[in-house]
Amino acid sequence: MGGGSSTERATHRLPQVHAGLSVAAGCLLGILFFSPPAWADVESGAAAETPQSSPILDVDPGVMYRAGARLRIPGTDWSFLVPTGWQSTRPEDSEMPFLMAEEGKSLGMMFPLTDVTRETVRDHLSQPLSLLHGLSFIPAGSDVETDLSIARSYQGEDLAGRALAVLGPGNTSVIYFLMGPPDEASGYQSVLEGLGQFTRFSAPVSGRDVGL
Repeated sequence: MGGGSSTERATHRLPQVHAGLSVAAGCLLGILFFSPPAWADVESGAAAETPQSSPILDVDPGVMYRAGARLRIPGTDWSFLVPTGWQSTRPEDSEMPFLMAEEGKSLGMMFPLTDVTRETVRDHLSQPLSLLHGLSFIPAGSDVETDLSIARSYQGEDLAGRALAVLGPGNTSVIYFLMGPPDEASGYQSVLEGLGQFTRFSAPVSGRDVGL
């Protein structure tokens, strides 16, 4: 494609998120139903560490990262910690890494956002999500807000989903979205809480350092 920084290409603004979800869903369905064995055989070499000591790793396509690895969200200076019981990989044709449960069929994706307010993020999470291959998710129940996050549950025809928007400095945010069979959804809240707790944002361009 043409010009524009890597941050501009990889950091999705709200109007682009639904399109990004559609693309990601296609990749996720491939992982869910076909599970390429090459991914399962590749190790990052990064042992699970404490959140405080984990070095920040750039996500290389095709590499499987184990729980405890701290990964930089491509195109940003933000990072997250791969949750216990999960792995992360970035397919060759994807800008963003995915999360995959070590047991079961639950999957996750993430979408970094810039130039958004709490109100626009809340409004986005209140909308139905229409994905490829006929997948759709309808918001279920009320959102749950804290000073630094907004959470929302979703219901699909055969799948359940839950999203957490982690609000960062300077009108930045990242949305984590987990999806899978309904009988696996009970653990999503704790997984998302861990992702939110250990997400680190860079400082705003004109501001001072902000982080955990």
